[in-house]
Amino acid sequence: MRASGSQVFSLPIRILVIAALMFTVPVVVPPFTDLAHAQSRDGQRNFNPFAPIFRFLGGGRDTRRRKATKPVRRKTRPSGTPPVFVEEPKDPDAGIVLVVGDRMARGLADGLKFLLADKTMVRVEPITEDKKGFTGESAPDWNSLALAKIRGADVKAVVMMLGQRDLGKKFPGEPPVEFLTDEWIRTYEKKVAGFVRAVRQERKPLIWVGLPPTGAELTNDSFSTLNGIFLENTTDSRVWFVDIWDIFLNDEGAYSSFGPSVEGKRLRLRSKNKIGFTWAGYKKVAFFVERELSRILGGYGGYAFEGIDDDPNFIVLTGRNSSPETELLGGKDDGSGPGEASADYQFLVEGKSLPAVPGRVDNTAFPADAGS
Repeated sequence: MRASGSQVFSLPIRILVIAALMFTVPVVVPPFTDLAHAQSRDGQRNFNPFAPIFRFLGGGRDTRRRKATKPVRRKTRPSGTPPVFVEEPKDPDAGIVLVVGDRMARGLADGLKFLLADKTMVRVEPITEDKKGFTGESAPDWNSLALAKIRGADVKAVVMMLGQRDLGKKFPGEPPVEFLTDEWIRTYEKKVAGFVRAVRQERKPLIWVGLPPTGAELTNDSFSTLNGIFLENTTDSRVWFVDIWDIFLNDEGAYSSFGPSVEGKRLRLRSKNKIGFTWAGYKKVAFFVERELSRILGGYGGYAFEGIDDDPNFIVLTGRNSSPETELLGGKDDGSGPGEASADYQFLVEGKSLPAVPGRVDNTAFPADAGS
């Protein structure tokens, strides 16, 4: 059967017409990559007569590989580490507050650095070993470490805090000295007294910071024993004991991991092991230590550290918050007072009148020669 001419040429003619229309009539088409998959507003796929052509040319779909976006993980700061903060440049002649001890001392030093960041005349320098104390085979020689710094730099005060890492530890010997035995306590007392003596011989004030309450009763008993040793050996006139036990108890007098922070907010102050501190807790310890430092050193101005090493009569130009002296300028009372026969005693104690003085205006006695 023969096809008519119109049928034979109908398909080529259609293609020519479509091509002519494409080049003569402006057509608004979607972007190249979306032509094969254009969709209507209701979400149904629209018919696109040019889709086969664009698929043939490689434009029907985006063949580029897209990298899968990974979720951004927030970097969390460990609870006991300080945030990033800016310290004012310290004066070359700035005095040094030396902080000595274990992990708690390191956190305390960070807290003091934060609180004193804007004080140009004082800098905080730590000598710490996180997992060391007075006990154990490899215990540091804290006396030598502190003295080397004191004699080689302008140290104005020493702050000591340690004891956590001494729990359960023995003193070396043959045989080793068991924890919390009488001999252990005597040895520990000698260690504490030796450090106090070493610092005091250099005529430097010493602040010893006590251990805090914990969430474990046995640990509390051990910490209380150590605090008693610290307190007993800080009776020197230039040694102070900062007791932080009660400030980490709740209103009922029990341990709590939460409490008021330095800023007055209720925050977590203790670490998850209920022994250490969070950053807010270290800042709170530093707050009470800094208050004592300010009282002892008289502030942190240009004249704050002058003349106070062991001179209680020296008055700091910037002023002390309270005087560390325990004796008034008049000296101690020797117990000697006016005798009972003295006019002062009869007037002040017994209430008798003082003898009249002849010729004085308050003498109202009639003169003996007035009638002659």
